[in-house]
Amino acid sequence: MSKAMGDWTGGPAVVALVAALVAGCASAPPAVEGSMPGVERIESSARLVRTPAEESGYTRTSRHREVLDVLRQLEGLSDLRLGTFGTTVEGRPLPLAVWGADAATPEAIRATGKTRVLVIGNIHGGEVAGKDAMLELLRDLAAGEHSAWADSVVLMVAPIYNADGNERIGYDNRPLQLGPVGGMGVRPNADGLDLNRDFMKLASPEARALVGLIRDADPHVVVDLHTTDGTAMGYHLTYAPGLSPNTPAGIDADLWDRWLPAISDAILATDGFATYHYGNVPGAFGEEAAAPRGWYSFSGQPRFSTNYVGLRGRYGILSEAYSYAPFAERVAVSRRFVEEIVERVWEEATSVRQQANRADAERVMGEGVAVRATWQALPRPVEILLGEVDTVAHPVTGSPMLQRRDVRVPETMPAYVRFGPEETVVAPALYLVAEDAADAVADLLDAHGIAYRRGAFPSSGRQRFRLDSVRTAERPFQNVRQQEVFGAWEPASGAGGSGLIVPVDQPLGRVAVMLFEPRSDDGLVTWGVVADALAAGRVPVERTPAR
Repeated sequence: MSKAMGDWTGGPAVVALVAALVAGCASAPPAVEGSMPGVERIESSARLVRTPAEESGYTRTSRHREVLDVLRQLEGLSDLRLGTFGTTVEGRPLPLAVWGADAATPEAIRATGKTRVLVIGNIHGGEVAGKDAMLELLRDLAAGEHSAWADSVVLMVAPIYNADGNERIGYDNRPLQLGPVGGMGVRPNADGLDLNRDFMKLASPEARALVGLIRDADPHVVVDLHTTDGTAMGYHLTYAPGLSPNTPAGIDADLWDRWLPAISDAILATDGFATYHYGNVPGAFGEEAAAPRGWYSFSGQPRFSTNYVGLRGRYGILSEAYSYAPFAERVAVSRRFVEEIVERVWEEATSVRQQANRADAERVMGEGVAVRATWQALPRPVEILLGEVDTVAHPVTGSPMLQRRDVRVPETMPAYVRFGPEETVVAPALYLVAEDAADAVADLLDAHGIAYRRGAFPSSGRQRFRLDSVRTAERPFQNVRQQEVFGAWEPASGAGGSGLIVPVDQPLGRVAVMLFEPRSDDGLVTWGVVADALAAGRVPVERTPAR
């Protein structure tokens, strides 16, 4: 048990259960040949562990303390390993449960040589289905289900990522969401930041911790569990692969062409839950439509978790359970989605690692990289399953909640669920960061795991960004007044200077391009990291072109 989690002795019922197990082992009946009585008893006792959602009949979600209690019970009853990967703004430990490794540390996880899967729950504190679904899945793993996975897969689960947001439970935190009627948390962290907009700028301690885990444990597959409101739909869950147009082609093809269609078919066949690519229809609730009628996904920017994972050259998968389905059904479909993903990873474990290795070996110097992306429609219109909802009253507050009807209304429409380049650059060989910006930038590079060195810049062959104008947002977004620059690269003159030298010839070259290109919509310029230099009329980043 991780020292960071503190000492824990469990409740009286757990203590009594463990004592009974110990006492019972001495007088156990003779084993049937080939059986393992101790293991069977432990698995049986793990099945007795109930999550707070289950205990309440899915009228409430789990608190941070309860999540830790469930995980500690399972650790004491099985091979589940428990650790932490960081702390929140308010100092709450962020638990990491690991199945298939000897310890919940990046070193132990990577030492297995297995294919690594990371599941993130509760990134938004009011979207709680994924958190409670993962507690149930971990309990059943501890009880012996899916035992074959451990042969070739390590499963890492961060069930309560936005722990501070989770603890701000209120009845009306997500208006219209169909429960849990006991309340749910809030979207941002304790500093008011949306953690699913923080994967590039890393302004929160939570994002620094999670990206540090991704950097050090290097999961091949990352699944991020959400809950979606919006369009009335016939789907219980919608999903998205990494949507950055810079995702390596092999990984992109696996997700689009094989994995997600097969997973969707499997869940429909076994559980009757319809699933499809994430989207919404503009104007679906009577508001003025901002775009022609169609099914629109969200964004290709790497500030979002699974897009960031794709940019790193790994498999990123977003899950969005439907807000207006009953809470128990949201938990069930979230769990089934993760089970099917892990089953697919287990079946293709070697291939997944090989795809990741190929992505690491690819280099983008001299190649086009999209620094801004826009929606792309699928080649042909798609039959989208819309739905209907009823309005019901919250049993405590009387506030309206929306409840899905068990109907599916097909409508064929364009599906804008992919993103393509809107603006591209030819990736250079090096980025050169001036001394006055070096410390702030180095801190960000270290957090992402991007390699660099300090030294003197080349005396020739450099380019500087001619700064024609700067547009600064009138209002802050995520505590930053975002900036956009206009201008062009041109030959640099004068002495080279010194500072940070960042090669694009590295596995995270795509991430480096998105951070350093001045026209990127998710880089240093966008998030105000170099705002002082821009105010002085310069971009403190030069580059040397690739040959």
